[in-house]
Amino acid sequence: MKTGVSGIAIKAICTCVPQKVFEVNSLSSVYGEKRVKRIIGSTGVERINIADTNTSTSDLCVFASEHLLTGLDIKKDRIDAVVFVSFSPDYRAPATSAIIQDRLGLKKETVCFDINYGCSAYIYGLYQASILIKAGGCQRVLVCCGDVQSKLFNEKDRSLKVILGDAGSATLVEAAAGTLNFSIRTDGSGYQSLIIPAGGTRQPCSAQTALETECEDGNIRSSNDLFMDGMQVMRFVLKEVPAVVDEVLQMAGWDKQEVGTYAMHQPNKLILDYLRDELGVKEEAFPIALKNTGNTAAASIPLLLSVEHERLKKENRLQKVVACGFGIGLSWGAVTLDLSQTVIMDTIKYQKGYKDETFFK
Repeated sequence: MKTGVSGIAIKAICTCVPQKVFEVNSLSSVYGEKRVKRIIGSTGVERINIADTNTSTSDLCVFASEHLLTGLDIKKDRIDAVVFVSFSPDYRAPATSAIIQDRLGLKKETVCFDINYGCSAYIYGLYQASILIKAGGCQRVLVCCGDVQSKLFNEKDRSLKVILGDAGSATLVEAAAGTLNFSIRTDGSGYQSLIIPAGGTRQPCSAQTALETECEDGNIRSSNDLFMDGMQVMRFVLKEVPAVVDEVLQMAGWDKQEVGTYAMHQPNKLILDYLRDELGVKEEAFPIALKNTGNTAAASIPLLLSVEHERLKKENRLQKVVACGFGIGLSWGAVTLDLSQTVIMDTIKYQKGYKDETFFK
């Protein structure tokens, strides 16, 4: 699918991470200092934010949303829809977007959607918001993308423990001058490359699915835990992602080298380095910002923008932006954005116990 949606602009972006920090170096006593240094060198991840037991994905997204709306002094009755994109919802049912609507105190006329994606979430969320506005029923849509992955993988699975972090985000999309060009693709034949085998109706959780086994890669997990075939995912990214980037560039009429920022999903440094070489773009236009956060799945693109926004603005790199997400599904997509007038806020730390919007003033 490829399409351009006119009359759409990104008003603001805010991201939120948990307070708790996991230092990858702390594993040196378990795996050895030399091995951990090698892991950090290839992944680019030195530390990760981890949600505590009682913190969910909606907590992080609501906190980011409150900060965004308060910072822009936007009345909550002006929000017409909530689009929540994540593969770690609060519950299997009901929809987390409905919970966010209630917790934010939005009007009952608010349209709410849940979309079950992870690393491609931001592209899907922006597309859903854009078509809601283009259809004429909405003027402002709150897109909440986030994941609490630390609750999805096995603690004994070191392949995921050293890269996957937790974060939530809020992006305000509104009717305004601007065009977003989308290219979105799916290949469900690769669904087993990123999967939690048990927990759905295909294979409900049971005592059997909870049994841990040592896998061929030496990691320990059960069927209740997230599994990722890292090499298969890397092959998929390098084969498929450059084409959707080229497609949206053609739609926008942009030359590859005139793009100020390629805001890519942040899986790990190794994949991103290879992908940048495949695309043939300059390092300064291709930020890697997972050193202190890890791979945060659905939140990774807005988190990247929050981390890098001051430099990108100073270097005039926000007028022509290509955002691109890829992963679970398998799914991938890209979109062209003008973020030169977008309010991009610094990343905030989640704090429990806030009561209402006055907390952020």
